[in-house]
Amino acid sequence: MSKMIRFTGDVHGLYERYRKIIRDVPRSIQVGDMGVGFRRLGGARHGAPERNPPHYAMVRGDHRFIRGNHDNPEACRKHSQWIPDGHFEDGMMFVGGAVSADRALRTEGYDWWPDEELSPAELKPLVNFYVMNRPRVMVTHDCPEEVAGIILSRFPVPGPAKRETLSRTRLALQEMWAAHPPELWIFGHYHVSFDHVLHSGRETGTRFICLAELEYRDLDVL
Repeated sequence: MSKMIRFTGDVHGLYERYRKIIRDVPRSIQVGDMGVGFRRLGGARHGAPERNPPHYAMVRGDHRFIRGNHDNPEACRKHSQWIPDGHFEDGMMFVGGAVSADRALRTEGYDWWPDEELSPAELKPLVNFYVMNRPRVMVTHDCPEEVAGIILSRFPVPGPAKRETLSRTRLALQEMWAAHPPELWIFGHYHVSFDHVLHSGRETGTRFICLAELEYRDLDVL
């Protein structure tokens, strides 16, 4: 199998475009906000599910995803291509979830879910696991608090201000990064392209790559 993995940014239910992105590669990982489990509001089909990701196109190769804040956690757990939070393989660790800055404008159970972030009790053992295993690559939907601050200060991120939204996910990821700098950290959530090595006062830096919506990068991470 090729060592190359195609990493794809937020999909937000744009599955035909996502299908084209994964069509010509054997392996890919999508970094959350796939758009899994949304439900329609109103009309004759009140409560009917929106379209789900192209399952057959995903299982024809090795095409998987982590969950974002705009994914139904319960629906993700039922999808064969979902990568669970805290999963570790080939030196890579995966953590999904984030805070929806616009949650006040959303409807619980349709396009917002109270467990969009892991709980403190769920995050704590992941921090300990990270420190013990020292991954080379982190694949997350959000990013460490310090990195989020840099991105939000440089880019006009659309929508409600994520800077003022407290996130236990970002704080847990910050604790991980403070304990061990991986070589590479790939994430989405902010809908901007960002690729910089950050040190946070340390000699060893981490290359942080934020993928914009449907942006993709082919990276040899194995």
